[in-house]
Amino acid sequence: MIHLHITSWVLAIILALYVGHGYKHGQKVKVPHMILRLLYFVILGTGLYLFISIPGKENMPSDMKMLYNVKMTLGIIMLGVFEYFTVSSKKNRKMVVPATIFTVLILALLYVGFRLPQGFHFFA
Repeated sequence: MIHLHITSWVLAIILALYVGHGYKHGQKVKVPHMILRLLYFVILGTGLYLFISIPGKENMPSDMKMLYNVKMTLGIIMLGVFEYFTVSSKKNRKMVVPATIFTVLILALLYVGFRLPQGFHFFA
């Protein structure tokens, strides 16, 4: 399930950048935007499944539980930032703030996600 989760957020990042660029340059990107919105549900569903099925939850230290909660909260916020990023580019607004929030949040999510014991261990 973790591979589906990672694949879906990688596709969502690529699609968000494509949709944002497409709206900025006046291209028709309505279908990719709808696919991106469907990916939000895949990301949320797989993330929720991974969160619920954490192995050894009962004996886990409280700081690790807190890290999982932070990751889940940041992930839900990131879904809103995806939409904020694409809609801001659709409305031809300045993209400095949405792009900065998008980048900082993705980097924070990657760091927290790779610190957790489930999955890959880049920062463990």
